[in-house]
Amino acid sequence: MSGGDQILRSRIGLGLTGQWVLRDISLNFDTQILRAFFPLYLGGALSGRFDRIELEGDKLVQAQGMVYLRDAIWTASGGSIPLGNYRIDVTGDGASSGGVQGLVQTDSGTLQLAGEINLVANAYEVSLRASGPMAKDERFRRAASLFAAPTPEGFDIVVQGQL
Repeated sequence: MSGGDQILRSRIGLGLTGQWVLRDISLNFDTQILRAFFPLYLGGALSGRFDRIELEGDKLVQAQGMVYLRDAIWTASGGSIPLGNYRIDVTGDGASSGGVQGLVQTDSGTLQLAGEINLVANAYEVSLRASGPMAKDERFRRAASLFAAPTPEGFDIVVQGQL
């Protein structure tokens, strides 16, 4: 991916009951798209591979795949600071009580992230624990304070809302 290309490839089908079924999904996005959700300036490459995603109307019904954030950097005013490489293992059924879950893990980096992202019906919850050297950096902690609570190891991110 170069120059901020936004790429989505998939086989798409329409089910008998009106649900959209996407199979063999491959996606690549520039991390600037994340700024629409989080007021933290990140750089890096966001990519993913999904076996299957089902949508019914505006609701996520089912998902099975993996999302990657590679070479993540914090684009601070004083210069870019490397954060790490992360992955989110996505599984689940939006209609079940557990919904669709994403297990967040750190592959490498100075900011260690671990936790879950959950989507049940029209509600979502992000629950992450941040640790490592970058989680203790005072400038980074101030930037993250808009959506994070400090802990002795770094900070916790808990965000809930409705879609």
